[in-house]
Amino acid sequence: MKNDSLLFLWAKLSTIIQEASIGMPVIMYEPGDLRIETGAGRPFATVRIQRSHVGVYLLPLYYHPEILPAVLKPRKTGKGTLRFTEDADSVIDEMPALIERCRAMVGHY
Repeated sequence: MKNDSLLFLWAKLSTIIQEASIGMPVIMYEPGDLRIETGAGRPFATVRIQRSHVGVYLLPLYYHPEILPAVLKPRKTGKGTLRFTEDADSVIDEMPALIERCRAMVGHY
């Protein structure tokens, strides 16, 4: 784990993503690193603590950027990457809706 101080933020984001991804296989679940795949074995989501942020990596978002809600656009740092630095960030509440949109794209990437 690169930054222990981000563990609470990682736990919050990981819980949200796991709850919205019920039924999908969890490949890795260690403090600071969560990886979820589709039933077909394709990467779906990763939540990982980095040096100064918690990164959320969503493969469906990479292929279908139009599914990203406008309120989350300031957190987007790569084609399928969102960056969070504070657990009190109000846009985190939009993550369940984004994960549902990502689930709808499974099989289309």
